[in-house]
Amino acid sequence: MTALSITIENFPDLITSRDFDIIHEKFIYDNEVLSKSSIAHLNFNDRKIKIRFDLDKHSEISDYNFLYVSETDILFYTGYLEWCAFDLKNLIKIRHEQDFDMPFFEKREDVIIVYGELNVESVDLNAVRIHQVLVDPPYEAIEFEDRIEFESSIFGKQVLKIKNR
Repeated sequence: MTALSITIENFPDLITSRDFDIIHEKFIYDNEVLSKSSIAHLNFNDRKIKIRFDLDKHSEISDYNFLYVSETDILFYTGYLEWCAFDLKNLIKIRHEQDFDMPFFEKREDVIIVYGELNVESVDLNAVRIHQVLVDPPYEAIEFEDRIEFESSIFGKQVLKIKNR
C-alpha cells in the first residue's frame, strides 16, 4: 500500500500560477465567482504532488475533505456542492460531480458509498459508478452485503447495489 500525507494551505485570493500538477475549479452556481484558492500538498509514493483548488467565498478545504484509496491511488475530494476523484498516478481528475450540499464518503472493502443530499451512489475503488439511487432525507437505511435499501417519504423504497455482480 502507498502512504499519503496531505498538507493544506488556504489563501484569501485566487492564485494565478499554473505550476501545479492538477488544477481543480469548483462548479459555479448563479452569480458566484471563484475568489480564493487552496493548495493540497501531497507526499505520495516518494513524489510530491500539488493540487490547486479554485473556490468560491463559501469554500475552504481541510484534511476532512479527502478520502485516499491506497489500493488504486485515487483521491476523493468533497467540497461545497460538489465532489470529485483524482487519479494520482496519472495526475488527472477522473470524476467531477455536482451536489446540493457537501457529500460525504464511506469506504467499505472494495466500494465507496457517496452520500449526497438527494442521491446516494456506489463506486468502485477507481471511482467508476456501480449504481445510483434517489433519496430524500430523512430516510431509513438497511444495509446488506450486496445492497443498501433506503426508504424515504418522497422516493419510497430505493435499492442501491454495492457489488458489480
